[in-house]
Amino acid sequence: MAVNFPVFRRKFPLLVTGGLLAIQPLATVTAAPGEQFACQPSASGAWDCSSQNSASSVPRPQHGASSVSAGGTAAASGSKSSSSSSSAGEEPKQLVTESSGRGLKSRSSDYSHLDWIPRDKLTAAQQAEMGPYCSGAYVEPTRPGMNDKTPNDEAPTYVSAKVSRYEQEKQVATLAGNVVLRQGSMQVEADEANLHQAENRGELVGNVKLRDNGALIVGDHAELQLDNGAAKIDNAEYVMHQAQIRGSALYAKRQEDAIIQLKDGTYTRCEPSSNAWVLKGNNIKLNPATGFGTATNATLRVKDIPVFYTPYIYFPIDNRRQSGFLAPSFASSTDTGFTLTTPYYFNLAPNYDATLYPHYMVKRGLLMEGEFRYLTRSSEGQVNAAYLNDKNDDREDFPQYTDTRWLYGWKNTSGLDSRWLAQVDYTRISDPYYFQDLDTSLGIGTPTYVNQQGSLTYRGDSYTARLNAQSYQLATVTDVTPYDRLPQLTLDGRLPFNPGGLNFTYSTEAVRFDRDLDEGYYRIDIDNPTLYPRPDTNISGLARANGDRFHAEPGISLPMNRSWGFLTPTVKALYTKYDLDLDSTGKNQLAGKDVLHPNYGEVSFDSSPDRSLGLAKLDSGLYFDRDTTIGGTKFRQTLEPRAMYLYVPYKDQDDLPTFDTGEFTFSYDSLWRENRFTGRDRIGDANQLSLGVGTRFIEDNGFERAYLAAGQIYYFSDRRVQLPGLTDTYIRNYNAVHPNSTVDNADADTWRSPYALTGIYRFNHDWFASSDYNWNPNTHQTDNGNLMFHYQPEADPRKVLNVGYRYRADSKRFNPNTGQFEYGSDEYKIEQHDFSFIWPVLPQWAAIGRWQFDYNQSRTLEAFGGFEYDSCCWKLRLINRYWVDYDDEQFVTSTSKADHGVFLQIVLKGLGGVVGNQVEGFLDQGIQGYRQREDNAM
Repeated sequence: MAVNFPVFRRKFPLLVTGGLLAIQPLATVTAAPGEQFACQPSASGAWDCSSQNSASSVPRPQHGASSVSAGGTAAASGSKSSSSSSSAGEEPKQLVTESSGRGLKSRSSDYSHLDWIPRDKLTAAQQAEMGPYCSGAYVEPTRPGMNDKTPNDEAPTYVSAKVSRYEQEKQVATLAGNVVLRQGSMQVEADEANLHQAENRGELVGNVKLRDNGALIVGDHAELQLDNGAAKIDNAEYVMHQAQIRGSALYAKRQEDAIIQLKDGTYTRCEPSSNAWVLKGNNIKLNPATGFGTATNATLRVKDIPVFYTPYIYFPIDNRRQSGFLAPSFASSTDTGFTLTTPYYFNLAPNYDATLYPHYMVKRGLLMEGEFRYLTRSSEGQVNAAYLNDKNDDREDFPQYTDTRWLYGWKNTSGLDSRWLAQVDYTRISDPYYFQDLDTSLGIGTPTYVNQQGSLTYRGDSYTARLNAQSYQLATVTDVTPYDRLPQLTLDGRLPFNPGGLNFTYSTEAVRFDRDLDEGYYRIDIDNPTLYPRPDTNISGLARANGDRFHAEPGISLPMNRSWGFLTPTVKALYTKYDLDLDSTGKNQLAGKDVLHPNYGEVSFDSSPDRSLGLAKLDSGLYFDRDTTIGGTKFRQTLEPRAMYLYVPYKDQDDLPTFDTGEFTFSYDSLWRENRFTGRDRIGDANQLSLGVGTRFIEDNGFERAYLAAGQIYYFSDRRVQLPGLTDTYIRNYNAVHPNSTVDNADADTWRSPYALTGIYRFNHDWFASSDYNWNPNTHQTDNGNLMFHYQPEADPRKVLNVGYRYRADSKRFNPNTGQFEYGSDEYKIEQHDFSFIWPVLPQWAAIGRWQFDYNQSRTLEAFGGFEYDSCCWKLRLINRYWVDYDDEQFVTSTSKADHGVFLQIVLKGLGGVVGNQVEGFLDQGIQGYRQREDNAM
């Protein structure tokens, strides 16, 4: 029950419980022992006090000269109290400045005074929230009022103690024995206390603990302002439970806004018994409201040895965003020399921020990169920019090179309303060598071209309309210039009625393809002055055309679905119309006037060709299941056979351009495609039957143990529609001229496709194997395949093991050096293994490695190895890495340039990465499961 009279509410609200308060006016300064009262609140809310005649009926504490109850000078100031508390006959108090960054064992040998709970005494839920190598956690105990949101100046003060006395003339209440004061969410505990009513302050001595909003401050002596909660605690230790951080100070001040100020303070996330690292500052300020702290004259100490000094530092105390320097990174390479990056983060508002990345490169100068991110109610996006005045002159004679290097870009997604969506993805660079010479912190990677695209989409109830404009800028000099789509309009959907269950669908597109061929020269090697013609020089004949394309694809289908299967007949009409422009060079080449680019395909030019075709498809499938037991485990096994017949008549399409068309690599999914080509420029002729079957093994708890599927296509006619360079006419004429270096398209006239298999088997929740495999019965060899094992136990995701192998014998790809599609080129063959792991070898120590090797070129593509040390409060990685630098090469060869480096990463948990944060990038890309491992550790 609170004493809450109006006259006392703001000055000295006080509740005394447990039979402790003498409230009667006294004629003398102190109460005599014979006039003690036992007081209890009555039913009416007033005090009901009965006299205790015997002085021994109430236990009286023994007060020393330094006790606040003695009324001596020891309680006059915090500094005097702290010193006088170690009076004669008492053990001297250990100072926090003597603990070398550890917790004070003199207060509790098990550090329970800091709310430290050993790991084996935590609940399973609490252990799940901990790091894997932490031996315990700071757990805030449940207490009355801990979630009270009442402001201190409006909250009554609740007080309890074993015994008390009150001096009315001085208006001082003296409390002793398990003293507890609670005001709002704040609670203060001590052995003894003096409460000064006139000054609204209190003095506390002995085992002082102040708790408020997830923070604990422990000390020997404290001064407390009762009307606003401000406090000063001497010889202090503190804990912030949620962030799992702690520290100490000569004295700690808690302001009325809950900001904690530390004099000669420390900050660390290490366990109480550890001083692995400590940030020590002359003045430290921790602000729980913002989630950040500051320190002046700060020294980073490792094992109490100073390793770094800064006059000022701004650091996080939780995971909220705040402006300030991020961890620097160091690197070294042959292209840039030693590089130092010191990012600075700007927390501009809750919904937008910016980061500046200054990169100082010894060989090139200062590269300034920056990104601005924003999030609004309807939009999200990012703006990037970079600038460098490059002082390296190695490429000064390279075509298209400039020493003023720059980049800018904008990515944006805006939902204008529930139906309209606007998107932008635009990046531009100064020269095609930008990503070869410079590393970027903007998350762009090292592409062969940068995208420059904007689109507007409208989603109707039964249709989607999209306006798209897209172009590309090459970031290499050894690839052909891609076509731009300026603009592209699509309309796809279905009619909003279904008579007799029929679905009426449509797909339409109108697009303009345009590009300017660059037939200049380039240099590929700094040490080789030879100039090579750009690949655009090899573009000949119809491939040089620009033009418009219109495509319409209406269709009718009748889905018949049942629980045991489905049957869906479909018919479509496909019409495509072109309006083409071809330069004089291309026309002369088609006319046979260019001996360097003969027209082997006998292609002719028509400025407005068109194509009309029909398509018929019958897709069907069945579903069977049964209960079975394998190895003592019960499963629900399914059997899912599927058959699809596809018919598309042949039509000569050799005189049509290939603006955006290629051919899919054959896989199990290819069995169910309507067109074996990408894009709209080729529609494959088909008279074929696809047969496949899949099976699943599902446990009673829903866990899918395995999935396996296999199938094959049976062809009733040859595939006569082919890409340029692979048509019958081209192959016949080319081989007649080059009998010693013939080309072929072996799979165009076979009566069956390769066998396609796919599957995944989960040995348990910890590891699985997945594979795709295509075996060609016509050549009696494997066309392509892969096999991947991944192990990462749920109970200990720190363990990661990946073993993989992939093989590709034949591929249909466009060769920029010939301007034609090719099949079976050895340069595009792939035979690689990939082995990677992160594996604990000792407690807190783990080995890290990856080895990716290409058997076709007999060389390592990437290899790194090293170790990791991880503890509750810091982490270190040291890794030696070798990798192939692709530069401008389209594929890896035995002479491709390689690079290597040694990378060191140090992370101080609770403070951030100190050095080497670029290690995260290649570990995340190179080791499957790495990101899950790190997220779990956090």
